[in-house]
Amino acid sequence: MKNILVVEDSKSVSNALQALLTKELNCNCVVAHTQKEASTALLKYKGNFSVALLDLGLPDAPNGEIVDFVTKFDIPTVILTGSKLEEVETTFRNKNIVDYVIKDGIYSFNYALNVVKRIVSNYKQKVLVVDDSKSFLTKAVDLIQRYKLTAFTALNGEEALNVLAQHPDIKIVLTDYHMPILDGLELTRKIRKKYSKDELSIIVTSKSTDNRIPSKFLKYGANDFLYKGFSDEEFYARLNANLEILELFGDVKKLAHTDYLTGLFNRRYLFTRGIAMYEITKQNRENFAVAILDIDDFKKINDTFGHDIGDAAIEEVSRILKNNITQNALISRLGGEEFCILLLKREKEEVKLLLEKIRSDFENNLFGSSQGVLSYTVSIGCSFEFKSNLDEMIQDADYSLYDAKDSGKNRVRFRK
Repeated sequence: MKNILVVEDSKSVSNALQALLTKELNCNCVVAHTQKEASTALLKYKGNFSVALLDLGLPDAPNGEIVDFVTKFDIPTVILTGSKLEEVETTFRNKNIVDYVIKDGIYSFNYALNVVKRIVSNYKQKVLVVDDSKSFLTKAVDLIQRYKLTAFTALNGEEALNVLAQHPDIKIVLTDYHMPILDGLELTRKIRKKYSKDELSIIVTSKSTDNRIPSKFLKYGANDFLYKGFSDEEFYARLNANLEILELFGDVKKLAHTDYLTGLFNRRYLFTRGIAMYEITKQNRENFAVAILDIDDFKKINDTFGHDIGDAAIEEVSRILKNNITQNALISRLGGEEFCILLLKREKEEVKLLLEKIRSDFENNLFGSSQGVLSYTVSIGCSFEFKSNLDEMIQDADYSLYDAKDSGKNRVRFRK
C-alpha cells in the first residue's frame, strides 16, 4: 500500500483530502497539521512516501519552510496554496515540486487527486529523451525523475532506436529535431513503423521558430510539440496529457479483450493473440497444449440457486485458474461455463499433473455465497498435437472434454 503525506493546517481541507485519497487510491494517507507533526511522520515512515501535498502557511512554518524540509527526503511534492500561482512558482522553482494546487473548492481537491494518481502510476512508466545537447538531457532527466518516471537518454536517433529495442515498454519519446546521424523526423518515421500512437507517444522538443516544423512532425506521426524554453509546469502538463491518453487507449483495449465477469481474456482475444502464440510455437517446434474446462452440471446450479450464484461459480473458476497458472499461458472464457487454456513450453507430464491438480482443487473447493457454502466439480479435455490451425486443436481438446463428460465427469481426458 502506498503512503501519501498531507501537511495542511486546515482540518476541513486535510480531512477532505484524506477521505478522497483513501477512497480513490486505497492508500495510507498520513495527515500532519504542523511541520513538527510532519517531521514525526517522516521519521516514523523513514521518508517512504510516494508523494507529499504541502500547505505553505503552517503555524510553525508560515513561509513555506516545509518545502525545503520535505524535499530532503526526495519525495515528489505538490504545493497546496491560496496565493497567486505565479508568485509561488517563482519562489519554489528550483525545488522538487511537480505541481501546484490553488485551494478554491472541490475542483481543486479533484485536481490534487488526479496529480497524485499520476505520480503513483508513474513509478512503472519509462520515458526516452533524445537530444544531442547534454545540458538539455540533464535538465529533462531531472524533471522526469522528479515525477518518478524512469528516464533513458540517447544523443541521436540511431542510439534511440537501440534503446527502444532494449526497452520496448517505453511509453514516451521526447526527441529533438536536428541531431547527427539520424534526426528527429527520421526517428519519428522509423518509430511509427513499429509503434502505433496508442502504444507510444512522441513529443517533439525544438527551439526552432519555423512554424512548419510542428505540422511536418505531426504528419510523420508525432503526438505533441514542445518548444524549448518551456516551464516545468508546461513540461509536466504535456507528459501528463500524453500518459493519460495512452492509459485511456489501454483501458479501451482491455475492455475489448476482457471478459466482464471473470477478468480473464475473452473469446475474441483468444482467437487473435492465441493464434499468434500458436503459430510462433508451432514454427519453433516448442511444446503447446490446449485445454478446455467446463463446469459439471452448471445448469443445475443455475436452476437450483439462481443466476447470481451461477455467476459466482464462474468467477470462482477464474480465481482457481489464476492461482494455478501464472506464466507461459493464456486463460480465456469461451462463453457460459466453458474456459480455454493455452499452455506453452511445458512437457506433457507437467501439463497432465497441472490439469489434474486443477480438477482436484475444484473437487475439494468450497466457496461462500448467499445460499451458503457450495461446491462443484469440473471436467477437462486436453490436446497436445499441432493441427493445421488453432481452431482444429481446440476442437480436439473439445472431443477429449466430451469423453471426460461421458466417462462420468469430474475427470481429465487427453488426446495425443
